[in-house]
Amino acid sequence: MEAGKTRPWTDDLKVCPHTGVGEATNQKYREDGSRIEAYKSRDKKCLCIVEDTLLYAVYSGHNGVRVSDFALQKMAADLLLGQLNGRTTDEAVKDVIRQAFHSVEKGYFDSIDADVATKTALQLQLSVDGLSQYQISQEFGALLEKLGKINVELSVGSSAVLALIYQSKLYIGNIGNCRALLCKTDEFETLTVTQLSVDHNLYNEEEVLRLLRLGLEAQNFENCPLYSTRCIGNYLGKTGYKDCDFLSDASSEPVIFQPEIVGSVPITSACKFLVLMSSGLCRALHDLYPGDTSKGNRNLIQMIAEEFQNQSTLAGVAQSVVHRVVQLHHDAFMQQVDEGNSVPTFSNRDDITLLIRNFNYPLPNAFNNRKNSSRSYTSSTSTTSGSDATPTNYSVEMDFSGTMASGVGTNVSVTSSERSEVDSFPEQERKSYKSYVDFSDYHRRVAEARKLGKLPRGIDFD
Repeated sequence: MEAGKTRPWTDDLKVCPHTGVGEATNQKYREDGSRIEAYKSRDKKCLCIVEDTLLYAVYSGHNGVRVSDFALQKMAADLLLGQLNGRTTDEAVKDVIRQAFHSVEKGYFDSIDADVATKTALQLQLSVDGLSQYQISQEFGALLEKLGKINVELSVGSSAVLALIYQSKLYIGNIGNCRALLCKTDEFETLTVTQLSVDHNLYNEEEVLRLLRLGLEAQNFENCPLYSTRCIGNYLGKTGYKDCDFLSDASSEPVIFQPEIVGSVPITSACKFLVLMSSGLCRALHDLYPGDTSKGNRNLIQMIAEEFQNQSTLAGVAQSVVHRVVQLHHDAFMQQVDEGNSVPTFSNRDDITLLIRNFNYPLPNAFNNRKNSSRSYTSSTSTTSGSDATPTNYSVEMDFSGTMASGVGTNVSVTSSERSEVDSFPEQERKSYKSYVDFSDYHRRVAEARKLGKLPRGIDFD
């Protein structure tokens, strides 16, 4: 911890033992294959338990870490200190989440009043009549430099995605470019993947149309299609947008604060695991599979399913998947270099955070699962669901035949479709396989060891 920096109070909260996190700091690529870190990590995460409430969150800062750091602590304080007591309906719980988002936004803007006042004072000093921009730059260089630093501070913002489990029901809130995926099995034992969050960027047609109505054309964002059109913070994209070159033509604030809230989703035995992704991971998947969000999601889930079979801990699953994405991303850059592309489509990667909350997906190599590999981590409910946003559904066919016993990779075939109900999955003609594990070799070895008197004591092998 840096000298003089206060330790976050969230560090003292109980950590959820059924969650694994994988992380990788940002990298800038060089044509010789070397990589360097461009800045300190701006991602923050939360995976904590307070009594019967579980909170998971990923915050991805842009232009700095100030907002994501503030949001991490403020959001937890607004959700875990009794605000949910007595809230028995979905709308009541979602209202608490919505209020928490707004409290974070207001709290952050209140905290930067001094910076805004300094910016205004500097602009007044620089508004000298009769001087050209060149003369101002020559005579007021120090003031311009100070104003530039203030503007960078005021441009800091953060995307966020959070998952709240309360009374055995799941609620999702997001704003910006972080993402939430829920993996379930249907009646055919087929793994289905649902995106419960909404991407707020220029690949979202509704966001593009909103900006068009404000007078902003697509070319304004030509070099930043993943620009976050909604976020926490970012004064220069909101109140101060007239001072931002590519936003100044807008008729009103182009970057808005309006989170998406989804819930509740009942946590039943069909729920396998939940995935929260930072904006950097979403961007990396976009670089690898440009223009196809569903393909990026499906391939990520395929990697997660494979690592569930290979690793012994949830942290190992998440970190192994992150390593794979990091390597794939760098390999894709080097391939462009090798092919002689003088201007690669990307030459860097943002911070990556992957949070996996397991419900009852098998982790066959886990030490605590060797006796009971089908342990369930949550209770089930049978309530109905609703949402403020429209999720996206993907269907993933998993062939487990022999994979858990042999350790080979999981075979996955994927189809995708749109849907409007959280709990309704499209019926498709497809071939699927019941989960199957062959334990004959295990029983043979146990019998041989028992016969030779070599079984360790104190362990039930039956």
